[in-house]
Amino acid sequence: MRDEDGREVRVAVIGGGVAGLAAALALRDRARAQGAPVTVTVFEKEPATGGNLRTLGRDGWQFEWGPNGFLDNEPATLRLVDRLGLRPRLLRSSDAARRRFLLVNGRLEEIPLSPGAFLGSRLLSTRGKLRMAGELLVPRRRDLGRAADEPATDETIDRFGERRLGREFADVMLDPMVKGVFGGEAKRLSLAAAFPRMVELERDHGGLFRAMIALGREKRRRGRRTDAGPTGVLHSFDGGMAVLVDALAAELDADPGAEIVRGADVAELVRGNDAWSVRWPGGERGGFAAVVDAAPAHAAAGHVRRLDTELAGALAGIPYAPMAVIALGYRRQDVAHDLNGFGLLVPGREKRNVLGVLWSSSIFPGLAPDGHVLLRAMAGGAGNPGVMALADRQLVDLVLGDLRGFMGLRGDPALVHIIRHERAIAQYVPGHLARLRAIEAAAARLGGLWFSGSAYRGIAVNACIKETETIAGRVLAALTGGGGGAEGAR
Repeated sequence: MRDEDGREVRVAVIGGGVAGLAAALALRDRARAQGAPVTVTVFEKEPATGGNLRTLGRDGWQFEWGPNGFLDNEPATLRLVDRLGLRPRLLRSSDAARRRFLLVNGRLEEIPLSPGAFLGSRLLSTRGKLRMAGELLVPRRRDLGRAADEPATDETIDRFGERRLGREFADVMLDPMVKGVFGGEAKRLSLAAAFPRMVELERDHGGLFRAMIALGREKRRRGRRTDAGPTGVLHSFDGGMAVLVDALAAELDADPGAEIVRGADVAELVRGNDAWSVRWPGGERGGFAAVVDAAPAHAAAGHVRRLDTELAGALAGIPYAPMAVIALGYRRQDVAHDLNGFGLLVPGREKRNVLGVLWSSSIFPGLAPDGHVLLRAMAGGAGNPGVMALADRQLVDLVLGDLRGFMGLRGDPALVHIIRHERAIAQYVPGHLARLRAIEAAAARLGGLWFSGSAYRGIAVNACIKETETIAGRVLAALTGGGGGAEGAR
């Protein structure tokens, strides 16, 4: 495939994080398979690629800047792992990581893995458990699945939890889960955008318990797994999550049909003469037939501000929650808790500053020197952004003040490392799906522009990688006249 002058068709990708790098590689692979002479240029603002997938090391300690792993339930991610030859470097989380805890009434309570164990647990009161059982009697909403077309029907996660399972369940179980995943507030996030599977289960089966029963029957009938929710085992790599993005960058650097321009902090995209140009302070490249903008939504808004103020406003309207990650290394003898598990989450009603703690060295081996353990505490989030203004010492004291009692920490940590994310995680607030529709429509009017990344249809590494396969197919289809259009956020 060449343009009217017989030249190769060029595609620009903005952002050298996992979404941008994976999109670039998917485009190159698909173009090569089709015999289409497409070249790809990735523009990354930092001197090094990787985005939030960075693995830090110090004196025998290893900790992550961003995500600490991915679940092995997404075929797109496993395809990418195999494409890069990384299968031998996969690191499976320990069996202990299946145990997870909540702080309830000042005590750590394990989250049960079976209905019987849940009934015998102290997570909820008897009244709360009875209200949960009443979920079978709650009628389904008649307007489910319309959030993209009718934003007024977009239900919050908290409202869904209260409606189907009761107020106590929403406060004790849903609230900390949302904090742990999104760093956000269940009362402020859209169920349809954040957890679309829950909408499907109620719509298709009439309720969650009914769905579990129906899917269980289907599993027994077919003798295979059917999912009622997130499944999979957490994995990383033997050198941390940076292994994935480093391998992506190396593959593109070695490809004569690809280029990574590092240190290019893109300021704007320019559309003219049926081609795109990419501008940054001190540089400009032009002649691109298509652009995949995989930068964070607020950055992408700046890229298109002069082109379309409506599009820029829609992108800028996607909020982000701040997050402080505090890595704490301790001598094993100075931690009374057995740390036999994944970690803990803290419901908002416990009135703590910590959102949760990962027991990192219990999840993956080799993250702490011998005789030591590594903890990864999270503070801030959408509900407590003020902690971001604290000095490092104040932040550490705040976190340790929460943890010492119920984890039995003694003395000072042997390691402290603080990572501050002013815009950590995109928040899918009510109206998010309708916002994506507007972004798609505006991008289609411009032609040849797509948006990708955690701000749109999933914040996890798996979601970002899965989306890049879809986008790569649609970009090539649009460029070759094979259909697919110029949809923006998909």
